[in-house]
Amino acid sequence: MIKFKLVICACLFSAVITQAQLPTWRTVTENFVEPAMSFRPAPFWVWHDRVDTVKIERDLQDFVDIGMGGVFIHPRYGLITEYLSDEWFDQVQFSLNKTKQNGLAVWLYDENSFPSGFAGGLVPEAMPESYNQGQGLLMRRVDEIPAGEFALILTDDDGRKDITADAQIGAKGRFIVFEKTFFEKSKWYAGRSYVDLLLPGVTEKFIELTMSGYEKRFGDEFGKTIMGVFTDEPNVNPQRGGAIRWTPNLFDEFQSRWGYDLRPLLPSLFEETGEWKRVRHNYYRLMLELFIENWSKPWHEYTEKHGLIWTGHYWEHGWPEPTEGSDNMAMYAWHQMPGIDMLFNTMDQDRTQFGNIRAVKELSSVANQLGQKRTLSETYGAAGWELTFADMKRLGDWEYVLGVNFMNQHLAYMNLTGDRKHDFPQGICYQTPWWPHYRVLNDYFARLSMVLSAGEQVNDILVLEPTSTAWMYYSPQRSNDRLKKIDESFHQLLAQLES
Repeated sequence: MIKFKLVICACLFSAVITQAQLPTWRTVTENFVEPAMSFRPAPFWVWHDRVDTVKIERDLQDFVDIGMGGVFIHPRYGLITEYLSDEWFDQVQFSLNKTKQNGLAVWLYDENSFPSGFAGGLVPEAMPESYNQGQGLLMRRVDEIPAGEFALILTDDDGRKDITADAQIGAKGRFIVFEKTFFEKSKWYAGRSYVDLLLPGVTEKFIELTMSGYEKRFGDEFGKTIMGVFTDEPNVNPQRGGAIRWTPNLFDEFQSRWGYDLRPLLPSLFEETGEWKRVRHNYYRLMLELFIENWSKPWHEYTEKHGLIWTGHYWEHGWPEPTEGSDNMAMYAWHQMPGIDMLFNTMDQDRTQFGNIRAVKELSSVANQLGQKRTLSETYGAAGWELTFADMKRLGDWEYVLGVNFMNQHLAYMNLTGDRKHDFPQGICYQTPWWPHYRVLNDYFARLSMVLSAGEQVNDILVLEPTSTAWMYYSPQRSNDRLKKIDESFHQLLAQLES
């Protein structure tokens, strides 16, 4: 499966769908005026206050009146109600009771804030080894061995021999040291830190802490009122500039999978020395496989077992750099409904947001190859309070024509008290003067979602995406003209094909 997922295309293969599975023209036209709720947009419903039944009832009725099809319950900074407490689950229960009455679907956001993986600080608290073993390696050339915590020390005069076990602080010579870097604690992570998603057991602990309360209280609603789980920007970023990603079993796993020792060849990940192309390719392939094995597979297995749809997105804006994750397309393959994030309000964001043809084609390609009919986009965040209906239609049309068919608006605020009004506006919420008229857009995108989820996608062009080629030209400590050329020329090709 991994090999297939790494041979990735931006313009997709045709899905294998029998004629009996395809909706008829009559079905499409009959459902066009009033599409099923599942095709209607569903916003992030931000719980960032003292959550109570009055606010819940007000918001859910608003969502029904304005033509939403569901909500993603999204804990976010500013939250006063304790996350995953009995009070939290009581408010979720009240929400479920109301949505059963009005037909809205409920989706669970898997984190308290983002990126997904630390459970609002509960994972590092319960599992210290998830963060305190280091997560990066920073290479330095020195003439004297300094004090510090090093994963590896090589002598540069003796064939780069590993002298870590015998190295003495203050020893003179020519050395290459690989200093361990550690996750930093911050208020963002509830005074703790992010966690190592490459380490076996961390994702299982995250799922246990995040989902056990929902499962105990509402397990009977999984796949019914509770449709699925949204994951937001989990990553394997080393976080320290100039470093590569490290995890405690890195060297053993590399030796096992590739048949040679990475340790004396570590400089090849930073400099064009030795067989640097082979070493870099094999290293970033390993990063991808560990990410899939230790993050994607546990979540996929959990959601499959419990009848839930796993959706959400990764950091799709950094390609061709592999720091957040080596290959998003391979990650999408483990979601029942893969997704992306498209923010701001212009088409000139240096291809990182709207205007990023590659990101949307990656999404639609994976879905088409694997027969997944729905693709999600988190849309409109940070577009500003001045965003107009014309802007919203223009932005939505662009991503829909390239392959999106489920809109997840960012964000529907519970209130705008204090600094909350500055949280990546605009808001898709009752505080805006145009809110009573917003149904016209929800109806429009619901119809578009319904039509674009029907039929069979047929493609005449296959574009091979040079992701694994790009791995070989990336260094965390120096730029590479070839990598820049891959980035520019590939995006230019996609722009020409789109035009």
